Amino acid sequence: MLLRFRKFLETKSQFEDKPIDQTLLNYVLIIDEINRANLPAVLGELIYALEYRGETVQSIYDLEGNRNLILPPNLFIIGTMNTADRSVGHIDYAIRRRFAFVDVLPSPEYIHSVAKDLFKAVSELFVSNYDSVNWHDPKPERSIYVAADFRPEDIWIGHSYFMSEKENDFEVRQQLELRLKYEILPLLKEYLKDGLLMPNAENKILELHV
Repeated sequence: MLLRFRKFLETKSQFEDKPIDQTLLNYVLIIDEINRANLPAVLGELIYALEYRGETVQSIYDLEGNRNLILPPNLFIIGTMNTADRSVGHIDYAIRRRFAFVDVLPSPEYIHSVAKDLFKAVSELFVSNYDSVNWHDPKPERSIYVAADFRPEDIWIGHSYFMSEKENDFEVRQQLELRLKYEILPLLKEYLKDGLLMPNAENKILELHV
């Protein structure tokens, strides 16, 4: 991964009008759904380089006659993970302590007005304080429908299901009806079957409509 980063910097420099000091720039590497990989195997010695940024770490691999590995302090790594996806591996403690973890919860901010009522109805399956949740400092409380073994923020259906590139109200409603029927309801029924939602959620799910 770092080798590719270095090649990227070298390629970028070739197209600049004048040389630039790469240490003055910040770079961000975004790894989507980072927990889908076997991270200890993928990261390897990078695990140690994450802890000793800017310092030399010895790699077991020889790269062009050099075993030194240095993670530059201006390279920031952001990993996203879906906490509701139980089919993927957990982040082990050795890797976990090298990252900061931030919850990014569902928000109605980017949802078309036509979809907000449905988003609220679905959200109330997971949180009991939907109307009072501060979206910038969220403290969701478990609803009566969520099983005690689960945090609501870990299984709460995200706002991407309710977003639309359409602007016309009628088209948004049509799109939302299809998503409710073929995406949202099947997922909620799966939650019921797997015990994430309690049996008392079934009637509320059946009442959902656009």
